Amino acid sequence: MSVSRRAALALPALVPSLASAQSRPLRLLVGFPPGASLDFLARILAEGMSERLHRPVVVENRAGGGGRVAAEAVAHAPGDGDMLMVAPIVVPVFFPFVYPNLSFDPVKDLAPVARLTAFNFALTVKRDHPARDLAAFIAWAREKGDNATFGSLSAGTPSHFLGDLFNQATGCQLRHIPYRGSAPLMTALLAGEVDCGFPTTGSIVGRLQDGTLRALAITGDTRSPLLPEVPSFAELGPQLRQMGEAVLWYGMFAPGRTPPEVVATLAQAALATIAQPEATHRLTELDMPPLPMPPAAFAESIAADVRRWGPLIQASGFRLDN
Repeated sequence: MSVSRRAALALPALVPSLASAQSRPLRLLVGFPPGASLDFLARILAEGMSERLHRPVVVENRAGGGGRVAAEAVAHAPGDGDMLMVAPIVVPVFFPFVYPNLSFDPVKDLAPVARLTAFNFALTVKRDHPARDLAAFIAWAREKGDNATFGSLSAGTPSHFLGDLFNQATGCQLRHIPYRGSAPLMTALLAGEVDCGFPTTGSIVGRLQDGTLRALAITGDTRSPLLPEVPSFAELGPQLRQMGEAVLWYGMFAPGRTPPEVVATLAQAALATIAQPEATHRLTELDMPPLPMPPAAFAESIAADVRRWGPLIQASGFRLDN
């Protein structure tokens, strides 16, 4: 039997038919609870990608470990285009430094599909906090020493290391209190369980509008169009430059063994979805403006982020065993 004929006979076994693939749902994993900003992004993607791929796209929340549970599932899944994940920068960039015993290699076992949107964090306090601006807060925190606390979305996430970076830049000693996502952190801030927190800007817009919380500064090098009255860390002094320069993003990943042509098709569907005016508007309303990037460029940007964040995480000495 000729090679070409053997290849032709093997093809149906190796590549599912288009009709078969279209009949199966594509599962889009989110490593955080429903209601978070990443979950909102995933549901916009599911709707748009379903239309473009002509198959059902189902959002599946697998919360835990700041995204680790979902990442493990995708890393160990077959590369058949049936499972994807939307995840923050933390998964490919922070995990290698935070977890010494990961069951997967984020570089080899997760294929970058597309960078999707940007997001920012805000140093946030309850409305009755005595500090009315960042300078006053720094003075207050220095006086309190390690009796002052900051809450994060989870240990090992950007909001955790932003607190460490803030301490390093300002000489404060804010003590870290980790929570499990935006909603628990919001509850803790409103109840006064922590003195401040680093939630995403999109998760606090409503609370800023009704006055129950106040944002003192946001990450990124410019002010958010959604929060024009809140200064960025970048404009508040050279010691906060690193916080101002932090580019934080949400991206899409497939199992590392996914064929490049499948990755390209998925990327095209995802990027076309967030490019639609309605999707752009909905995302911008939550302070998650599109920050699109195709697979190859996305992979290069991840490598640059590793070079930026790796030394900071290593210097912190922070590790998670489980």
